[in-house]
Amino acid sequence: MSLIFKLDILLFIITAIFTGYNLFFVLAALFRQRKKEINHVDTQNFAVIFAAYKEDRVIKESVESFLKQNYPQDKYTIVVVSDHMEEATNLALSQMPITLFVVDFKDSMKHKSISYALDHLDGFDRAIIMDADNVTDTDFLTRINEATQTVKVLQAHRTQKNKNTSVAIWDGISEEINNTIFRKGRVNIGLSSALIGSGMVFDFEWLKKHMHECKTFAEDKELEAILARDNVFVDYSDDIYVYDEKTARQDILIRQRSRWFHAQILAFSLIIKDFNPRKLNPSYIDKIIQWIPFPRTVRFLLIFLMILFWSVVAFPVAIKWYILLFVKIVTYFLAIPRKMYTRDFWSSIIQLPSMMIALLRSYVESICRVKKKDMRFNNTPHHITKENNHG
Repeated sequence: MSLIFKLDILLFIITAIFTGYNLFFVLAALFRQRKKEINHVDTQNFAVIFAAYKEDRVIKESVESFLKQNYPQDKYTIVVVSDHMEEATNLALSQMPITLFVVDFKDSMKHKSISYALDHLDGFDRAIIMDADNVTDTDFLTRINEATQTVKVLQAHRTQKNKNTSVAIWDGISEEINNTIFRKGRVNIGLSSALIGSGMVFDFEWLKKHMHECKTFAEDKELEAILARDNVFVDYSDDIYVYDEKTARQDILIRQRSRWFHAQILAFSLIIKDFNPRKLNPSYIDKIIQWIPFPRTVRFLLIFLMILFWSVVAFPVAIKWYILLFVKIVTYFLAIPRKMYTRDFWSSIIQLPSMMIALLRSYVESICRVKKKDMRFNNTPHHITKENNHG
């Protein structure tokens, strides 16, 4: 029995450390960061890259939306890399005032499309990476231009553009929790923001130099590792939005999250493999801790299992787990922006257990992907929604 108690204490300490670590960044995110005053604002030249793999349903709407920017037209170029899209889609895109690259990769990967575009582009100050379903406000480039005057890399605030199902609502909530913990909280204390795959702004020459180092479907995590290794700060703008379509169906969510969990495992293995004590810096250390493959869904499950076990076997032992569960719930409630506490949110609470089970399933599938060495990029199917107008 003493072995069980020792194991209980060990598991509690590990889980409490992760919970406390997240709570620290949530509290840090509650404080507003002072914006740096800039005396002179240069009008930078932007390459806005949409890597579109089988994205016929959404790419035209996204491009048309972005063409409405109030930024000088001669200072930005929309670039679409069309991979395995229909001829009709490519024809429609070719008639728009954009740069279109049509590629046909045998093993399609987002990093291949981005690298192809960068290899065929020159003369830009910044590269912005967008997903095919992303739309923005009309002042997006103007504000990005101001925000990137003194930083090399910036992550914009990606947020949901659809709330058509309870799955989409919880997908959006999950992303906002991540924005609070891994982006706003980090930047507020001087650590690099996490990247998120789109709404990413890079110094053009830096990205052109390093993009070819990416070899997997987890290109955003690979870029994060390179940035951390080279001690390049990644800023975050909480008030510059990129509207992203959230997953509306649970089966698609499971497939998507299995890829994301796999990406986290890959990122952890890559940063450990390339570990260099001489290049240690706070953001590098933070990435190692952040990417330990112990996701919050598994931590929640562990807490519930320990509560159930000790409530039956020895209730006093369970008390600390009840307290930890309370702290964890409070942490995530604080991480959710107040504006998201809507009627839709409260009505979808009943779906939370089902969502947790789906996330656990996706974690199991990610382990299977790792064992099978499945490195395929599976794009997320989209469902066109017209419920929100931005800009």
